[in-house]
Amino acid sequence: MILVDLAIVALAFLFAWVLGGLLLRLGGLTLALAGAVVVSLTGNPNGILVFAVGSALWLAGHWHYALRHLEYKSPPADFLFCRCAPGWLDPARDRRTI
Repeated sequence: MILVDLAIVALAFLFAWVLGGLLLRLGGLTLALAGAVVVSLTGNPNGILVFAVGSALWLAGHWHYALRHLEYKSPPADFLFCRCAPGWLDPARDRRTI
């Protein structure tokens, strides 16, 4: 029983490590676009919160990708982490030549 539980936890961590960045980026992009559409079409200010959460998830997905590959998937994420975030938060800082 314990061995099965440990195998399930290990499989969940492996799944999160391999597909976590992709799922965070796609889910964040979807939420950000949905929030922007809600604000633009209805004027409902709650869409701003949805947009902010989606943007944070998108950035978390890029951070996860950079943690795995030591480079960012998109230039906007590279700019935000390189110039706007503290150095300890950037996993690709040692590989970058500026």
